[in-house]
Amino acid sequence: MKRVIIILLAALISFANSAVAQQTKYNYHKTGYWGSVTADGGLLLCGNGGGSNIGISTVHGGRIGHGVAIGLGMGLYVDINSFLYVVNIPVFIEAKYSPLKSGKSPFVSLRTGFSLTDNLDTGFYLAPAIGVDLGRISLFARYGFNLFPTSVDISFPELNSNIITRANIKVHSMSIGVAVNF
Repeated sequence: MKRVIIILLAALISFANSAVAQQTKYNYHKTGYWGSVTADGGLLLCGNGGGSNIGISTVHGGRIGHGVAIGLGMGLYVDINSFLYVVNIPVFIEAKYSPLKSGKSPFVSLRTGFSLTDNLDTGFYLAPAIGVDLGRISLFARYGFNLFPTSVDISFPELNSNIITRANIKVHSMSIGVAVNF
């Protein structure tokens, strides 16, 4: 699986460095529609084993001027641990700030919302990122945090009793990726 992530990221980075992609200027200081499609992958930094994740997401909203863009987004990620595969669907609001008016600019962004998974309750999602805009292409590093409150059933057969309690499952990740802005 790590090979697949490395191959995907290498292909995306080579696409991002293509001459055609860099010639197109994209300015966050002008108002108008903002959309992006993102592919990223990285490492899970949780629990005893960690693992990897890979996914895609899309955001649609507007550039409101002064380098700021805000939009609603949704993603599809697969978190892969040595013993568990989890499909994670974050639904979020993303705010992005790109300070320079040129086609090439550093940026910061923040995603916040909730996350749905195939085996846990709905949880809180937070994902700040830093990166660089290269025309319509953006390269970035993102930290992801998910917090899932869930019920845990603890059984004591020798006492003939069960205890049901609440627990918080925390998932941290670090990823790199590429986005195409339109």
